[in-house]
Amino acid sequence: MRSLLRAAVFAALLLGSGASTAERTSSPEPDVVRVFTLRHRKAEEAFLVVRPLLTPRGSLVLQPALNALTVRDAGRAVELAARAVESFDVPPRAFAISVALFRATTAPPQRAAPTPVTEQIRAVGARLKRLFSFTDYTPLDDVVLQGLEGEKFSWNLGGSHRIDFLLEAGNGDDVVRLRNLVLARVRRDERGSETVRDVARTSINLKLREPFVLGVGREEGGSAALFLVLSAAPVGPGPGIGGLR
Repeated sequence: MRSLLRAAVFAALLLGSGASTAERTSSPEPDVVRVFTLRHRKAEEAFLVVRPLLTPRGSLVLQPALNALTVRDAGRAVELAARAVESFDVPPRAFAISVALFRATTAPPQRAAPTPVTEQIRAVGARLKRLFSFTDYTPLDDVVLQGLEGEKFSWNLGGSHRIDFLLEAGNGDDVVRLRNLVLARVRRDERGSETVRDVARTSINLKLREPFVLGVGREEGGSAALFLVLSAAPVGPGPGIGGLR
């Protein structure tokens, strides 16, 4: 009798264990599919924002013609994607991009009448002296370009150079990207014909209100070096690109 009772208890324990195991291995959460159509930003850019948020089983389909993304994943991951798209798909922001072109040499500075420069440019020159081995930094030109994300900028610097770039949103609210930035040397002959030669070509990320120093090579026909100093700051809505000297 006791043997029979022990067998019954053991069987009950096995059944209970099997039930709990079945509960633990219940079927996975069903996938959720959601389509996001962007109004202000490119779906290709949103793809890079959403992809890291998905689980290994998730999928992401890009539809450039519709400027849309289709997300398929667990409900929690799709919800995270929705929040990311909502934060990303905002109207283009306006920025002021400060650009300064410097000529750097190791020769003693020539004595000449002082050229009026702003406190900001003077501070940049002092910073360059601390960072590099050059002893003299002469500002050739500085300008503030204002515009919106997605717009192209082009501006002449110092009468002999031109800067071009595309302003894009960066990875984060405090970063902007200058894509396809080109500094070109421009020469004009007596007939007014232009000869343009690229000095530097790159893309950079600017953290807001932090100067970015970019060495762009040697000056033509001499040993002096050229430096670009760039910075970005948000501005209110405006009419578009403008140059402020």
